[in-house]
Amino acid sequence: MKKLFAVIILSVLAFTTPVSAQTSITKIQSLYIYNFIKNIQWQNVTDTYVIGVYANESTVNEIDQILGIRKFNDKSIEVKRISSPSQASTCHIVFVSASYGSNVKKISAGANLKNTLLISEKGQINNGASIAFVLENSKLKFKINESACTASGLQVSKSLMSLGV
Repeated sequence: MKKLFAVIILSVLAFTTPVSAQTSITKIQSLYIYNFIKNIQWQNVTDTYVIGVYANESTVNEIDQILGIRKFNDKSIEVKRISSPSQASTCHIVFVSASYGSNVKKISAGANLKNTLLISEKGQINNGASIAFVLENSKLKFKINESACTASGLQVSKSLMSLGV
């Protein structure tokens, strides 16, 4: 039932939320990331999901405000800023902002990304990102690179796979 609810929320966000000046795109992305946590299985999560954010400090703070107070399956969520590709292997999720997008390929090639979901803000699916946010008709959507997820040892739910564009 929880997965169904998460899928419904994700569907509503994906298909009805136009990105406007009033709504921060980072806030919407943070909610997507939270739903990714709910719909992906990691093998190495003990008591905390670690989200590394490769972005400027204000983006890190905004993501932390939304995700740092949440829990999933009694596991807390820790958001931390990373500043080099080598730090990615200590995270369950790595979010790379558009301004740091050139590092996606370095992260996917250089870091040990076993059980790490690599999310990029602008495309980057062809450079090794597992999930990439895209804007279509002023709506935030996402693409999933199934082979990158599988190579990282992540199990993505079928319902999440069906929501990607």
